[in-house]
Amino acid sequence: MGSKLSSPNPSPPDTSGLTTTKFIVGMTCSGCSGAVTRILKKLPGVESVEASVADKTVFVKSRGVESEVMLESLMKWSESSGKNVEMPETQ
Repeated sequence: MGSKLSSPNPSPPDTSGLTTTKFIVGMTCSGCSGAVTRILKKLPGVESVEASVADKTVFVKSRGVESEVMLESLMKWSESSGKNVEMPETQ
């Protein structure tokens, strides 16, 4: 008989130290939101990205990533795509 290894109480994900950053992005389709998501997820420390084409918002949960670094990556995409990107001052 083989033994099964299982964890009766799996640990919840560690959300301490996570920062949420909001961006306003001129996304018009799922291609735009997919591109934005891929760009941001490549950055070390980015935990999750939620992009809404309808609201033109992107929320990034990260650990130890400066918002300016994320904005710089999005601005590079903005230059090639012609879409606007901004980071509201109040978050």
